[in-house]
Amino acid sequence: MANEYTPIKIHYDMIRDNEAQVVDKLDRELKFYRILFQKKIKGLEIIYDTPNCLLSGAGIVLSKQYDDGKAFFKVRRISYLPTEFRKPSQKFYLSQTNNRETPKDFPLQIATAINNAFSNVFTIDLVEVVKQTMPRYEIKLKGNLYSLTSGLGMKGQIVFEKVVYKDCANGRKVKHQSVTVTLPGDPAYKREVEEVQNAIEKSCKELLRYNESRFEIAQRILRVRTPMTKEERKAAEEKERKRKEMLEEEAQNEENK
Repeated sequence: MANEYTPIKIHYDMIRDNEAQVVDKLDRELKFYRILFQKKIKGLEIIYDTPNCLLSGAGIVLSKQYDDGKAFFKVRRISYLPTEFRKPSQKFYLSQTNNRETPKDFPLQIATAINNAFSNVFTIDLVEVVKQTMPRYEIKLKGNLYSLTSGLGMKGQIVFEKVVYKDCANGRKVKHQSVTVTLPGDPAYKREVEEVQNAIEKSCKELLRYNESRFEIAQRILRVRTPMTKEERKAAEEKERKRKEMLEEEAQNEENK
């Protein structure tokens, strides 16, 4: 019987590139767990939209994802709720395709999938909208995947990611480092899930939790800079506070050696 519980994915900004130190800290903090390197990973996702962003404006992200030598289209809903109230986004995968095909090659199928998946009656002609789509963002990812196993059999993953976000309209690129921790959603492992989260919070000051999709990150870091909103300024200040706290702690540790 397949696992009926949705895995828990927790995302962290990595404000300092020290993968080996993070693994070492967690290895020491989680004494009854094993963290083992498994493999290198890479991926590519191209997000499509119309020139005037009709899809994202309607709450839809349409993308083509390349993973393990396969390519497929993906549709997901955008949540505009405050980050603390968000649930994992709904994702719907369409048929596998070849590397050269774009959404324009399947306008009817994609429009039908969007309507069926979201149970919405859109006031826009989705077939015509899909025909107008072009690449908006290109997201290239590479990184290292580690397995995380507890003494009681809980299995999870830790992925250290180096991502390059590209604005397809102007060619602008921005690099971003992050860590994604995937843990089981089964309530039987609730204690282990909390232990892992607490260990990261306690020992890994270079990791700052966030709740944004890659589409939202691309929007945020690639847009033309304007004065920050109150929420963005608060997030930036918190990130800087964490960075300084981490540097001070490392300096103190050096003095105590």
